[in-house]
Amino acid sequence: MSDKSSGDSDTHNEEAGISKKLRSAEMELKYADNGIALTPQPTADPKDPLNWSSTKKNAILLTVALGAYAADFGSGAGIPCIVKQGIEWNMTPNEVNYSGNLNVIFLGIGGLFWIPVIYFWGRAPVLFWTTLSGTLFTLGCCVTTDFQTYYAMRALMGFTLTAPQTIGLAFIKDMFFFHEHARKIGIWAAIFLVAPYCGPLFGNFIIDGTGEWRPVFWLVFAFCCFVLVLIVLFIDETWYNRNIPMEKQPERGSTQWDRMMRLTGIWQIKHHSGYFLPVLSSCKRLTTVLFKPIMLPTMCYYMMSFMWAVGINITTSILLETPQAAGGYGFNAKAIGYTYFTPLVGLAIGEAFGHFFNDFVANRYIRKHNGEFKPEVRLWINYISFFFMLPGLVLIGQTLHHHLHWSALVMGWGMYVFGVMTASVGVTAYTLDCYPNASGEVGGYMNFARVAGGFSVGYFQMPWGMKVGYDVSFGTQAGIVTAAVILLIIIQRFGRIWREKGGQVELEF
Repeated sequence: MSDKSSGDSDTHNEEAGISKKLRSAEMELKYADNGIALTPQPTADPKDPLNWSSTKKNAILLTVALGAYAADFGSGAGIPCIVKQGIEWNMTPNEVNYSGNLNVIFLGIGGLFWIPVIYFWGRAPVLFWTTLSGTLFTLGCCVTTDFQTYYAMRALMGFTLTAPQTIGLAFIKDMFFFHEHARKIGIWAAIFLVAPYCGPLFGNFIIDGTGEWRPVFWLVFAFCCFVLVLIVLFIDETWYNRNIPMEKQPERGSTQWDRMMRLTGIWQIKHHSGYFLPVLSSCKRLTTVLFKPIMLPTMCYYMMSFMWAVGINITTSILLETPQAAGGYGFNAKAIGYTYFTPLVGLAIGEAFGHFFNDFVANRYIRKHNGEFKPEVRLWINYISFFFMLPGLVLIGQTLHHHLHWSALVMGWGMYVFGVMTASVGVTAYTLDCYPNASGEVGGYMNFARVAGGFSVGYFQMPWGMKVGYDVSFGTQAGIVTAAVILLIIIQRFGRIWREKGGQVELEF
């Protein structure tokens, strides 16, 4: 009896000790104001970006988002310029538009190029130097007098200004907690996804008022300068190596001079060894992430859904400007400018809806599954997106083919853009949740999928529609979006198995 009593007592003491440790661990957890346990848990270091004030975090988020906006704003601004440029350089508008297609593909190439650099050099210097370079290349577009120079400047604009479009996810991952990701991604995405439409909108108004194309690029240059000022005022290095204890973290001074050292990359060079990833490891991660089982199917889904946004942008602009006698709508530049309010409204409504719906779905799932969360929950919103994109594309095709009233075109365009906005946030948040340690690569590949599809559509959209009819071409596009949803169902069904099989992306120092 005594042995048994002794054994029971030991067991009881052991359970009590474990219980005490668990209670202690619970008490040490930090929670958000709404009672959600913070993930990841912030350190006690005030220099930890997770501990920064909301004002500083949101100022950086807005600056990065506006930097991402500058890339597509400059890209889209070239669309209304092609007719005037063709007259000046004795070229057809289609030939001048090759510079725009080149700009788009370099948005994708540059987005991947800068990803390894943010791991071995840092986020802040990449953002600063690429924006500075892109601003100078934009100036080159303003002052050039020949197409060859303009062609080269447009490519370099895309290559450099695209950096915030891909490294933006890294900034969000560094500064914000898991439960904030969807909303912050929504804000970041809404700002830069609206840019391809703001470029033609303002460009058409300027050309209508001045009759010149260069003032359009002077506007882009001025905006790039504005973003550069914001970067100098607000941006700080957000990379914080959580594998290093707080007491061994490199000193981050609090003066403006110290921040300038981090902004220009001098601080990062001094503390590179052991704090940032080696150059070779940073580059290898691109291949590692690409061949994770989730990435290629998700990129294909996103490309098949998003690529038609570029085609609509190009086709509607040209057909609306074409004289009625030639089968167009005969709009002048100002009228075309007003039509670009359509995608802006669609994006705004999409952001307002997704801002709350994404969190609602995630929180509901967590409550119903005892605190467990799986990334595939993020994809539910994409089915709602599909039911707007599909009829939107069909309506655009029927309107253009049968020359229906332009209001039908506006309705279809707005529906499709609403779907694109909500789908972009859902699929981006999903890939980030799948590979939280690879936020840069995830952002780069999703951006590449977006622009690679758009780049290709720019070459065949108009000839395709003119040959087979816009009802057939846009109907086929709707069919491809439907195929993308089938792929989405497969991803959602097998995503968890694929993730477990492929494993996580580790940081190799």
